[in-house]
Amino acid sequence: MANVTHSSLTGVDLHEPKGAATANSEDVYVANGSSSGVWKGQSLLLSVKLTDISGAFGRYVPIPVACKVVQITTALSAAIAGSDLVLTVKNAAAASMGTITVTQSGSASGDIDTLTPTSNNTFAGNTPIEIEGDGGPSSHVDLDVSILLERVNS
Repeated sequence: MANVTHSSLTGVDLHEPKGAATANSEDVYVANGSSSGVWKGQSLLLSVKLTDISGAFGRYVPIPVACKVVQITTALSAAIAGSDLVLTVKNAAAASMGTITVTQSGSASGDIDTLTPTSNNTFAGNTPIEIEGDGGPSSHVDLDVSILLERVNS
């Protein structure tokens, strides 16, 4: 195949990307912009609306696939009064992945807070994440939550 450019190859002359033989089933190749990349699990994003965060609560979010929780991000729908809201995020065994504090002082619509868990963040498919709120705010405000997952082999 001398003097044949990759752009003109078809059919049996094409090959899989490097590392495909050792990649896990359903992994995707992610380019890094420097002529290389890595194989990793597919990213999934779950969105949940927590309505009225003024009282203590516990909400369960079903996780449909085996995965690792990469990041949890919250966004306020309006300023909160009263006290800060502390969210505790737990895995299916009720072990904490960490907390997110939504600060009352100076809060406003669209305020963003994040948690990047480093432990207790691996899930089997069809298990829940629990999000507990301490009920600090006195105002009846909603909180949007996005959960970024990276799929793993079960």
